[in-house]
Amino acid sequence: MTQRQPLLEVKDLSIAFRTDRRTVLEAVRNLSFEVYPGETLGILGESGCGKSVTCMSILRLLPERTTVYNSGEILFEGRSLLTMKEKELSRIRGGEISMIFQEPMTSLNPLFTVGDQLMEMIRIHNPGVSKTEAYERALDAVTDVRIPNADRILASYPFTMSGGMLQRIMIAMAMLNRPKLLICDEPTTALDVTIQAQVLDLMNRLKEESGTSIIIVTHDLGVISEMSDRVMVMYGGRKCEEGGAREVFFSPKHPYTQGLIASHPSANLDKYRLPMIPGSVPSLRDMPAGCPFNNRCIYATDRCAAEFPQNDPAGEGHGVYCHRWREVNPDA
Repeated sequence: MTQRQPLLEVKDLSIAFRTDRRTVLEAVRNLSFEVYPGETLGILGESGCGKSVTCMSILRLLPERTTVYNSGEILFEGRSLLTMKEKELSRIRGGEISMIFQEPMTSLNPLFTVGDQLMEMIRIHNPGVSKTEAYERALDAVTDVRIPNADRILASYPFTMSGGMLQRIMIAMAMLNRPKLLICDEPTTALDVTIQAQVLDLMNRLKEESGTSIIIVTHDLGVISEMSDRVMVMYGGRKCEEGGAREVFFSPKHPYTQGLIASHPSANLDKYRLPMIPGSVPSLRDMPAGCPFNNRCIYATDRCAAEFPQNDPAGEGHGVYCHRWREVNPDA
């Protein structure tokens, strides 16, 4: 049986930020994961856990003057994105890999119409396309994301539109060149529940039609559970649990994952308050040694404070980075 090859491989990636000549703050530490063709990987964790930094690094969108890649590789179809020349990388950005950001208003230029910006994206990656053909493709893209009166929308400026409409425009722009990988960084945070559901349905439909792989970054368990095939939970710039979405949500093994799921509101709320994880995510300047979650974990020991745990398989494709997870889950 032929083993499936990953579309994207991140290997032992460590990313730090230089604040001055002597101070370097490590935001991501020894992180490894894969994304396979046609699948959705959800990256889950509280704000400050390194999710967005990880995704921005894939397209090298982090500020070059202050970013230090201490170790690791990022391979896209076997090509190294970290060592790739800027000219080749610019062809991949928006072409083979697209990204949807949390705030669509900051991603679109207010001085140009939506149509101008969509057409520019098409012609940058397809130099032989005429202006008329680019307009028709932009019109089709806006129609694909179920926006009525597409011709009027193309003639409009971003500041005249709602957040939900702008996010649909960003999805249309991201899918213009049928990318192989779509990275979504908190794509529904600014949207109300109804629009959020519509955006997620739209992304799933486009994935099914085009076979695009998706990385979706969020702290919203509902979004992750609806969208993802696999889930990676991050804390303190490290991976603490990874596995199939069903396994992680219905049988979490890491104390942090258990805390996240237990604190998520459900339809079966009773009169008792939701449990919460004590404390807060430490800053990069105060990151504890060993397991970064040890100072908030009720199960932590001296070993947890001194030594980061290695991957311990909890089943096929389900890995846990915790010294004591078997004691915490005696029935596992």
